[in-house]
Amino acid sequence: MKRFMNTMYALNVFLQAFWSLLFPIGAGIFFGWLLTERGGMGNYVFVILIVLGVAAGLVSMIRFLISALSGLERLEKEQNNKNDFQK
Repeated sequence: MKRFMNTMYALNVFLQAFWSLLFPIGAGIFFGWLLTERGGMGNYVFVILIVLGVAAGLVSMIRFLISALSGLERLEKEQNNKNDFQK
């Protein structure tokens, strides 16, 4: 059961990291398209928003992974302390 839970936790972290990377890129593409096609702005706005979306996505994903890894380390430390206490 522990192996299954570890697998599910890893899958959860992967999917959340993927989502935190993908959403800002998608938002940059959507708003870039909206401003160029509907707003009449130049294509440079589209490129700038895509670049900003990629940068925001990378920062968001890295921040999430750092927090997830620190949470995992804290959880493992608590489990080790609990196992040491029970011995």
